[in-house]
Amino acid sequence: MNLNRFGKKNAQLNQLLEQSAHWQRLSACLKQELPASIRTHFNVACVRDGCVVVIAHNSMAASRLRMVLPALLPQLQQVDATIETVKVKVQPVDTKPEAVKRASLSPAARSALAHSAQALSHHPELAAALRRLSEKNS
Repeated sequence: MNLNRFGKKNAQLNQLLEQSAHWQRLSACLKQELPASIRTHFNVACVRDGCVVVIAHNSMAASRLRMVLPALLPQLQQVDATIETVKVKVQPVDTKPEAVKRASLSPAARSALAHSAQALSHHPELAAALRRLSEKNS
């Protein structure tokens, strides 16, 4: 979707679009210069007061970026002459928490387990385990 036509009608939106495009150019510049193993582990967050803020997805990427980025400052300055420093921050990528798998027993299954527990009176440990299982999720 081309948002530029909306930007022409709204000055604030146009400014945001230009800012976003500028950050994308900086990010592309960095990704072009950095090793392939680290390219997917960061994003350019913003440029504020002559400082490019780079968000690393983990501490390993942040350490590598802190070592390499000062040497890439001249390349960044070709994109934006106001850049004087680079700051790296760590912000882990949001991961969805694993869904807790909960098994549930149908009433018929619970009844069958309870019946089996009664029939296994000669194996008290097994009968007790089946009783506990039949009482779960009830």
